[in-house]
Amino acid sequence: MIKNVLFDLGGVLVDLDVRRTLDAFHSLVELHDASAPITAQGLLGGHDSELIDRYQTGDISTPDFIRTILSVCLPGTTEQQVRDAWFAMLLGIPEVNKQLLRDIHAAGYSIYVLSNINEMHVEWVHQCCPELRPAKRLFFSNEMHLSKPDPRCYLQVISEAGILPAETVYVDDLLPNIEEGRRHGFLTLHATDTSWRNELRNLLHL
Repeated sequence: MIKNVLFDLGGVLVDLDVRRTLDAFHSLVELHDASAPITAQGLLGGHDSELIDRYQTGDISTPDFIRTILSVCLPGTTEQQVRDAWFAMLLGIPEVNKQLLRDIHAAGYSIYVLSNINEMHVEWVHQCCPELRPAKRLFFSNEMHLSKPDPRCYLQVISEAGILPAETVYVDDLLPNIEEGRRHGFLTLHATDTSWRNELRNLLHL
């Protein structure tokens, strides 16, 4: 019997356009070489950007993250420009997902979030995503000091949320995360296109 839904944020509940952030950074500095601190794959959840990886596990602070970016930017680039570029990828929760969250909550299911994220984006979530307030717990990588698909992420969620994986649908857009969730016994939905919403509604009988 399904009792819980565990959501990823970016690319699932929150629409992202990482090209907007890359374009914004490219206007501040050339970031095409292999040593660039910001990369497209890094923004998409890959692990080819040490800076992004360390920021999303809370191993470096926001001021240090911004300072690192500024160190390769054109003279005169401001901290606010870096912040604006970093936030440019976030498009918000679309209405179809807002309604889905309302329906899940109204039907009595418990909502949880497990997200690879960073301090600045966490601040944005708290300010701009009131639809997540019914969630029983938000697990953020920068606060856990762990990022998916590290098995310890899933073990921490299971332990601290007190949920059974077999009673929990886990929705994520990245296959390595889905595969790790499945290894821990979660029911999984790989959100590769928009069909995941209907699949989830069918599973929950909404």
